[in-house]
Amino acid sequence: MDENQTMNQIKNRLEQFIDDIDHVNPNEVKVEDIDEWIGLLDQLEEKVKSVSK
Repeated sequence: MDENQTMNQIKNRLEQFIDDIDHVNPNEVKVEDIDEWIGLLDQLEEKVKSVSK
């Protein structure tokens, strides 16, 4: 997979993440949900770092 494809995947996943966050009812968010989101952001960060090298 080339760098442009990887970056597009990262961008798409980040857009999906933002969309999910925008549609969450704050009164129903659990700690587990937040942990999952943080984990996803960590994964995206690692992908960006790997592409940036």
